[in-house]
Amino acid sequence: MRRLFSMQILLCGIAIAAFACGGYSTSPTNSAAGNYTAISFVTSGNSGQTDQLANGGSLLLNLASGGSTSGHLHMAASASNPAVDADMAGTWSQNGDVVTISQSADTFVRDMPFTLTLDPAYGWTLVGNKDFNGTNINITLKRVS
Repeated sequence: MRRLFSMQILLCGIAIAAFACGGYSTSPTNSAAGNYTAISFVTSGNSGQTDQLANGGSLLLNLASGGSTSGHLHMAASASNPAVDADMAGTWSQNGDVVTISQSADTFVRDMPFTLTLDPAYGWTLVGNKDFNGTNINITLKRVS
């Protein structure tokens, strides 16, 4: 009986050690590759806060497993800002949980690091939050496939 109890404690200790030492991972097994769509897209600055999705904006971003990107960014015209439409063609890389996009389109996407996060409500997401010349862009992209 004592030997069985000692064995149970040993097995429990091994399981705890494996969990604490990185034996458990929340990262997707095949990296951040997948198709993403914006579920939250808010800009804020001196002129206030704008929900870009409610304003007609969108961002679709496809990260191919080979490292290429495709998709489309649309930001509707508002106040003195003209509409933006940009092709998301380019490349992407991942370092740990941080995804960066390289592309010729001159948009915030190529200058914003995105963090790969497991959201309890939405599953895998890419989250970006950065200030650009007095305007903060906060965006969450949900992995849809």
